[in-house]
Amino acid sequence: MKNYLETDILIVGGGPAGTSTALSLLKHANLKVTIVEQSAFDKIRVGEQVNPSLFELLDYLDIERSAFEADSFIHGYSSLAAWGSDRITTRDSIFSNQEESIQLNRTIFDLLLMEQAAERGATIFPRTKCINFNQHLDNSWTIGLKHESKGNFQIKSKYLVDATGRQGNISRKLNIQSKKADELVALGSFFHFNENNKPKQDIVIETVEEGWWYAATLPNNQVTTTLFTDANIVKEKQLQKDENWSRLLSETKYIKNKIGTADFREKMWTRNAFSQITNITDRKNFLAVGDAIAAFDPISSMGIGFAISSACYAAKAIIEVNNDYDTIVNYQENINAIYRNYLDLKSSFYQKERRWEDSAFWQKRLIAVYT
Repeated sequence: MKNYLETDILIVGGGPAGTSTALSLLKHANLKVTIVEQSAFDKIRVGEQVNPSLFELLDYLDIERSAFEADSFIHGYSSLAAWGSDRITTRDSIFSNQEESIQLNRTIFDLLLMEQAAERGATIFPRTKCINFNQHLDNSWTIGLKHESKGNFQIKSKYLVDATGRQGNISRKLNIQSKKADELVALGSFFHFNENNKPKQDIVIETVEEGWWYAATLPNNQVTTTLFTDANIVKEKQLQKDENWSRLLSETKYIKNKIGTADFREKMWTRNAFSQITNITDRKNFLAVGDAIAAFDPISSMGIGFAISSACYAAKAIIEVNNDYDTIVNYQENINAIYRNYLDLKSSFYQKERRWEDSAFWQKRLIAVYT
């Protein structure tokens, strides 16, 4: 590997937001695009529910539905919720009245996007960490990187894109501030079923005093089961411990029935799920996309769709910025408007649940939070 490389756009993060940024740039401009991903694409990837409009976004990126293998996604034929009542009812996304949902195999989905980016000319560096950042007087960047086995090298890039998810690792290192609206976290596990014991192809949501549960059937006879609650509640009740998480699961009315006949389940995982907004307009030649620019409560089902759409808009802003810097400002303002609308809808949705008004989790969500 050369110790010094040059590119037009360096994208840090190889999830849907990062790869979609690369794909959109490669489609609409003659630019050299490089993606750096810290993992070997072997990490557990969560956030799998989308609606059919996803395929419109993929069409924009010139990825046809037929490009995906048969087990890449399945349809969720019903979305059920015990929210505001202990009775189970049909539930739509707070941002969509479409009853149909699609559950992705995130490993296959993410790898296909990465493969498409590589085939169209992007340079990919997996297992590579960013060590330091130096921005020059002309606003270009020199980034120090370290590959897992091949050592240190540098990349000079005109633009830098943060696609590192909710953690916003690059934004934080550059002291670009984010504003969080809550402290939501997700604690979950994958349950596996055999061919003779297939789970029903649906999604179930159930509120509890500590927060809410989500269970959805995935491709390959899996069910993802997740508790969403606040970080302080996790700490207070030690919910990161398997026995405590399992006890709460056993106390549910509907979720436990969905996974009750599973053959086995994997080790628990924990992920941040908080809502936040980041302002990137004070830093030249820098953008953030996906969860790094705005992150949403998973109840909104916005994650992957927003990751891809924000990436496409960010790519457009980068391409047009040489003629008008306002394209970056407009990109940020559009994100801000989406986020404000989301906060209003999220607040009204959470206020439908009034059974645990004395609990810490629900008290916080009975009050609208604005940026």
